[in-house]
Amino acid sequence: MANNRMNRVNSEVQKSLMKIISRFDDEDISSALISIMKVDTFADFSMSKVYVSVFGSEEQKKKIVDKLNLNKKSIRYDLAHLLKLRNVPELMFIVDDVEEKAERVLKLFDKIETELKETDNGENDNI
Repeated sequence: MANNRMNRVNSEVQKSLMKIISRFDDEDISSALISIMKVDTFADFSMSKVYVSVFGSEEQKKKIVDKLNLNKKSIRYDLAHLLKLRNVPELMFIVDDVEEKAERVLKLFDKIETELKETDNGENDNI
């Protein structure tokens, strides 16, 4: 039951943050391609970790997330007006780099597969 409530809260925080960020006053933030990938709220609702994906270079990602963290008080204030929670959690914005990590793992698998095929071909030639 509590897990279901937490999932709903995370989902509502995610949707509301997307609305807030899309109409944010900062030029860098409002013009960037930003997605809120995941929200993890602590069980006591004291903090929400917000995983942000930004299209661009590593430098641009860091810049956007730093700006979001600098403005997290005003974002939390706006969030309080959109959500019907007694306590709105504090926000911590984090760069979500899961896609980059997954891409690296896939490249490693491809490399291993290529090496295995090459060794299999070399063994068959000797027979």
